[in-house]
Amino acid sequence: MKTNALAVSRRTKRQLDSYGVSGKIYHAEIDPLIAVIDLHKSFKSLEVLKGVDLYVKKGDVVVLIGPSGSGKSTLLRCINQLETIQSGDVQFEGSSIARGPVDINQMRQRIGMVFQHFNLFPHLTVLENITLGPRKLRKISQEQANALAEQLLTRVGLLDKRDAYPNQLSGGQKQRIAIARALAMAPDVMLFDEPTSALDPEMVGEVLEVMKDLAREGMTMIIVTHEMGFAREVANKVVFMADGTIQESGVPEKLFEQPKSERLISFLGKVL
Repeated sequence: MKTNALAVSRRTKRQLDSYGVSGKIYHAEIDPLIAVIDLHKSFKSLEVLKGVDLYVKKGDVVVLIGPSGSGKSTLLRCINQLETIQSGDVQFEGSSIARGPVDINQMRQRIGMVFQHFNLFPHLTVLENITLGPRKLRKISQEQANALAEQLLTRVGLLDKRDAYPNQLSGGQKQRIAIARALAMAPDVMLFDEPTSALDPEMVGEVLEVMKDLAREGMTMIIVTHEMGFAREVANKVVFMADGTIQESGVPEKLFEQPKSERLISFLGKVL
């Protein structure tokens, strides 16, 4: 009973230290843009996330690594509110987005997400895929949406594909279009869930280059990936997850060169 009481006390303190609970004033320059606090998530009897804490400041590029089934993708889906949580909290700019009423469409405009399998609408052209969200949710005109889409297509190197349909594109091209579509909503944060894992090896580089450009431009990103070289080059923080918990985190140089836990040493031995 004493152990349980202590755990509850610690959890309560962490939640009281968070902005959405205590009513503290949020300071964008020093406080985390996203705060994940003591997050628990289960699917029926299987506990997938077991008290995860993660803090991401504006401009951070955080890369989540770890074996399959460790909870990385579920964590992203909880941040984007694609999954409900059992306990804990997810906060964006100091306000809870996991508890209480939230305008889910407005929140997802600010927290964009790129999935493993593109999720493009097959019956729409590339231009239509990109302009649909800004027209419907941001309420901008068709002319403005088209101009924005063409700007983004130029940015990802695919302006010549504006009138193509998804079935006419390669996997790498589809993923770059998916990134452009997410950027069209002018997000503050981008979540990437294994964006290259469904691609042929020769197409991986073109997607990673777009993501590197975003990092250089200061986009806040949380990325789940198995591309260790990319993590070393782009991340300012690497987080190792296993068995539903964060087991180790730090700057890439330290985490890859001086791992502390046996679990991380074993993992790196298999993937490097």
